[in-house]
Amino acid sequence: MPNKHWADDTDESETGSGTSLCFSNSETSDTDITEPDENFGSISTRSLTPQSKGRTRPPQQPHGGSSAQTTTSAGRAYKDPDIDTTERLSDIDPDFNRADGTKKLKERVIDRWHRFCQKNLEREPDCARWSDPEKALRQASADYGRKLPGYGQAGTFNTDWKYFRIYYQDALGKKMDKEMATSLRTGRQWLIKENELGTQPRDNVPVYIDDMIKFNETILQTRKKRFFLGIQRIMLCLALMLGLFTAGRKNAILKLQYKHLRISLLRNPYDGPPILDIAIKPEYIKSFLGITNLNTFSFPEIILGVSFVFSPHMFIMGLLLHARAFKADIRSIDNVRSLFVMRGCQELPLPLEEAMDDYYLFCRVDMIDGEPQILRDQPMSDSHYNNAIRSISEIIGLLKWFFFHQFRYGTGGILDDTEWVSDSKRNLVLHHADSSTFLKYYRPRQHTDMQEAVLGLKPDKVIGRALTSISRYADKRRPRYLDDTQKALVEDDPELQTAISNRDALLDKFQQTPNPTLEQDVAEAERNIKNTRQRLRYRRKKEVRHAFSDEQAVKDINAQRAGKILPEEDALEESESEDDTPPEQTMLVERLMAVPVEWTLEGEWQRRNIATEVIIMYCDFEEGGPLRGRLKRKRSERDVEGFSKMEANQTEISEDDEQPLKKKCNNQEPRQIPAKPLVCFQCGKKYSQYQSLLRHFRPKHMNDRRCKSCTDGMEYLEQMHWQCHVTAVHQLSI
Repeated sequence: MPNKHWADDTDESETGSGTSLCFSNSETSDTDITEPDENFGSISTRSLTPQSKGRTRPPQQPHGGSSAQTTTSAGRAYKDPDIDTTERLSDIDPDFNRADGTKKLKERVIDRWHRFCQKNLEREPDCARWSDPEKALRQASADYGRKLPGYGQAGTFNTDWKYFRIYYQDALGKKMDKEMATSLRTGRQWLIKENELGTQPRDNVPVYIDDMIKFNETILQTRKKRFFLGIQRIMLCLALMLGLFTAGRKNAILKLQYKHLRISLLRNPYDGPPILDIAIKPEYIKSFLGITNLNTFSFPEIILGVSFVFSPHMFIMGLLLHARAFKADIRSIDNVRSLFVMRGCQELPLPLEEAMDDYYLFCRVDMIDGEPQILRDQPMSDSHYNNAIRSISEIIGLLKWFFFHQFRYGTGGILDDTEWVSDSKRNLVLHHADSSTFLKYYRPRQHTDMQEAVLGLKPDKVIGRALTSISRYADKRRPRYLDDTQKALVEDDPELQTAISNRDALLDKFQQTPNPTLEQDVAEAERNIKNTRQRLRYRRKKEVRHAFSDEQAVKDINAQRAGKILPEEDALEESESEDDTPPEQTMLVERLMAVPVEWTLEGEWQRRNIATEVIIMYCDFEEGGPLRGRLKRKRSERDVEGFSKMEANQTEISEDDEQPLKKKCNNQEPRQIPAKPLVCFQCGKKYSQYQSLLRHFRPKHMNDRRCKSCTDGMEYLEQMHWQCHVTAVHQLSI
């Protein structure tokens, strides 16, 4: 049975009886709902059906009859079904079938309106319209007391105003009158100017294939960002591939399910081996009245000339083979290569298990009872995706975080510049009603070919991409964290000092007259200090990252002018590999970034098959979860040389002062440093590195209270005693 998501719709035309329920000649026109005529019973059947002259008609059903009955042209009686009048339009939720994002924005505006009403109630308690607070507020705000983010851009303010109009219309049942709308439009313009909100939209910085290959290579190589399981790295790389190739929205890609995939082997029109084709039909896209026309994107496998780190076939097949999703006996990519298309057919479908139709391609991974689990029936959360993308953006050194809509800027611009792609096809791919939407929101506004156009020269697209891409502002030296000096500046901020003073005053008052109310106030003041410090650090970090480009440029220019940095020294690129990279991740990177040895179809197939098998194996690799704290900065060769010169210039210690120190060191016995353990004393698992053992022990055995390797049988009732035993006896610094 074929997948229902890919099955064609049932034909609207009826066959056999020749009967049609349409009473008009046009089959595509919609019929308006009209009120029944009072004299409907008196209209003769002849006037309704003039073509039926001379035919036998049944007697008219009286008005008091229980049901209407008519006779078809074939002489068969047809009984109309009963009318279900239990549902009313007024009972349907106005937010029915609206997108989740639309509901969230509308709820945010409603919450702010409730806050405003409550403040008005506090200011005017005797006003007659606020005599019934429950009716005025309609519902209490669950987030009362939480600080609002405020507005920085006029676009955000106008977006909230749009959803407030929707709420106004739903609450009153009518649209805002013209005079009120005109006055409020003037008021909005005044508020934007009075509060100095930004009126320029965000720059449409596009991303291209070169940028995303470097992005995926960083995801696969870095150890500065870690996950629970290796499958999370694989899914993150695949999401970026499909986003670039389809120019789709984030929600449409991250909510892809197995029923949205269609895998098949296509007969090669060039008389070669069959071509592996993967088609996707994203379903969770913007729609109007719950109806939309879905696009299907087919990706035939390209064997030569494509980087493995941006080949969706290997990643999708790796994920499907890891989940054992194929209905047939397909357990490896070699099984797929051995198949062929039967004679008389153009393709050989590779159907997936129907029981897995609702499984998500980008699923959730979570810790359950200390073990990482793959929850295929739940989608990857937005928070997990956003945190991972922000971390990778900072590791690469991007000036601003990458966001999914930049795919629509880059791929949409390519479609717009390509001669064989029409405007109608571009609008169809991007789900735009007309070209005005693309020009207003998606077309990049940085023009790089005006000089060539005026001079009559051919525009250089390579330079144009280099000038507009996101990688133009990348610098791996850009700081990811604040240093101690910058943190000290945050501590001296007046806003934070005011919060600390308020906390100290409340604490002194509570110590003099302790009561539960003051205790809650002190706890709230502590939370305010923590949130204020975090907010100021975030703001300071953003300022430091933005100012880094100009400040570092001045340092580099002065160093180059002074001859401290030579071109050949700067050309030496530091290796991306790190000391603690596990062998499983090293093998994954080597196979996906391997250089082809032989330029033959069989050799390339073999290379792709090996890379796919490595992806399957790496899906179950436990990385140990996200890192805790800040990584130690690795010194570059330039820093080491500078440190050595600084040591050489220091004043040497005199011989008189050095002799007692040498004698003291010689009299001491050499200290024996115990070797760090590599085997878990609780479960016996072996690891190649000490850090891997620590990442295993913390979530798995931290709650244990009895040591299985010690024979004393002692039970540690307190976690502190258990940690002391683990550190002192088994040399695990947890």
